[in-house]
Amino acid sequence: MTVEAIPSQESTPDRLLQAGLSRARADGLRKLTVRSIAQDAGVNLGSFVYHFGSRDAFIAQLIEHWYAPLMARTQSMLALLGTRPLTLKDLVLDLIDWVLQERQFIGHLVMDAASGEHAAQAFLRGCGDRHPALLLAAIEAAQHAGQVRAEDPRHVLLFLVSAIGLPVLLLESLGGRHILPTELVDAFETFSLEREHVAKRLDWVLQGLSPVPCAAPPSIPSHHA
Repeated sequence: MTVEAIPSQESTPDRLLQAGLSRARADGLRKLTVRSIAQDAGVNLGSFVYHFGSRDAFIAQLIEHWYAPLMARTQSMLALLGTRPLTLKDLVLDLIDWVLQERQFIGHLVMDAASGEHAAQAFLRGCGDRHPALLLAAIEAAQHAGQVRAEDPRHVLLFLVSAIGLPVLLLESLGGRHILPTELVDAFETFSLEREHVAKRLDWVLQGLSPVPCAAPPSIPSHHA
């Protein structure tokens, strides 16, 4: 693979993290080796060990390094709550933009975790109090505002993820392997990664989640008719 040159003015840890991120985006976490990362960063193996200690510790920090900008961006959005209303749609659309931009890394992260990469597993298990919690809080706020039906917020979140995120993840997990019918692959390639189509699915989801108007009670036929 071709790795972008790492600016020499960056600190050694930053150079190593940037080199690891470039390789992880292309090939996944499982294929990262200490030697290749150090070589790409232009540092010796001793420097890698000095700053990170082990491969697992490095990968754990690499994932956090990759994830931190999204968390900061979402926190900045939430900080605007006092100046403008932030809707569930706003939050999900922002996540959509990030998922589409980072879909390669996300696909590798999930597949690597499923294949036993310990740092990836630990990150996915431990992120429940981050974006999942923020989404659940946004869903509950939308329910209290009467914008989303009063179902279990976890079920609503599952519906959102299955309609919005899973098509992207499935397409990335295929990795060019021809294991699905051509018609289905064509549909995934056409509709999974284009923002306008993802945003349309989000509108469909939110319409489906709208509170159901109270129906008039059914008329009961009279036995005396």
